Amino acid sequence: MSASRSPATQLPRSRRAMAFVVFALVLASCSPGSVAAKVNGVEITDDDIAALTTDSGDAVAVEASRYRDLVTIPIVTEVMVDAAQKDFGLDDLSTKEALDAYLLDAPEEDIALISSVASNPLFTEDAVDLVKVQLAVRAAVKDKLANDPAFLKSVWQEDQDVLPQACVRHILVATEKEANEAKARYDAGEAFADLASELSLDPQSPGGALPCPSRLDGVLQPFGDIVNTAPIGEMVGPVETSFGWHLIIVDSREAPQDFDEFAQDAQKWIPPSVLDAAWIGWLDESLSKADIEVNSKIGTWSTSADAIVPPPASP
Repeated sequence: MSASRSPATQLPRSRRAMAFVVFALVLASCSPGSVAAKVNGVEITDDDIAALTTDSGDAVAVEASRYRDLVTIPIVTEVMVDAAQKDFGLDDLSTKEALDAYLLDAPEEDIALISSVASNPLFTEDAVDLVKVQLAVRAAVKDKLANDPAFLKSVWQEDQDVLPQACVRHILVATEKEANEAKARYDAGEAFADLASELSLDPQSPGGALPCPSRLDGVLQPFGDIVNTAPIGEMVGPVETSFGWHLIIVDSREAPQDFDEFAQDAQKWIPPSVLDAAWIGWLDESLSKADIEVNSKIGTWSTSADAIVPPPASP
């Protein structure tokens, strides 16, 4: 059982880590000033890469695999900025003005990530700025996607089942017998919150109450299906999931009644996981379309891996 998230609201991990998480302690294995890579004709030099770290070791002796990881960062950043301009008409999000505007409303998790990089003495302000640019582009592209008519239609047609939001209470116990005993006590008049406080194995649901409203995307099955269909205000269960046996009460449930209602306030209804998947798809497509060249001494860009693969071993 997760110690940080309720068993009823376990969400899948993102399918892709952002490129900046591969920052490593590296310097160039090429000569200073040489071109490490090109993205749509824009050069990324060895000096650009060296400027990302405060390490001043011998550039020639640096481990090549670590350098490849570091070169990937500005490659991906340049692709993101260029594609955001071409696909959505977004101004250059790498400018100081654009980054300052993004930081004014940046979510807490983005600020925390920026702070963690900034507090590492091995990384320079240039490295921190790349993190800011990637996050700013991600935020701007996700906002554009959330208002794109084609995307909204696809969500309505393919993911309508994850749009409802509900206020839910549950009691989680280890066995079906315990669940039936708890249900009998509830039917006999004991308060749900008292039973949950006494019996429930879910420490993230005080008195049995999940965050209200809760989104249903990523919720364990059949828990999610029950929440989507249960009569309002009635106890349902016992229901078994991989965490144990649940007794469930849905106090309220809300969903858009038609596409127009959904589209008028799409960001209210679209779960973060759905928007994240769309963002990841956009990034994958942008990388596959980009003209990326890497110095042969470093390796070759792999469109399937979205990374630099090492050059062939010397005979």
